[in-house]
Amino acid sequence: MTAKRVYLACLTVDLRLAGATSLKDKRMVVRSLKDGARRTFGVTVAEIDGLDERCRATVLIAGLATSRQQADGLLADVTSHVERRFGDYDLSLRSDVIEL
Repeated sequence: MTAKRVYLACLTVDLRLAGATSLKDKRMVVRSLKDGARRTFGVTVAEIDGLDERCRATVLIAGLATSRQQADGLLADVTSHVERRFGDYDLSLRSDVIEL
């Protein structure tokens, strides 16, 4: 039996929240990003950097796929979602697909 290939689609989102006056303000935005991505795409989401900074957050969004095309499609959909919902913030997005 031939082993199936699995692909890990990763999107790193760097958010600059110039208007955040407290960690509570920042966490509301990050929670919205995390909950929306999880609910809409069934991905795993975690804040990985800037946890104690009120004006900056780095969030990793990751999902598994059984083909490179499916992984690329997931990244395209999640990227579009993030840009549409959080485009008012200063965003930096990096994506990668890793074959496991």
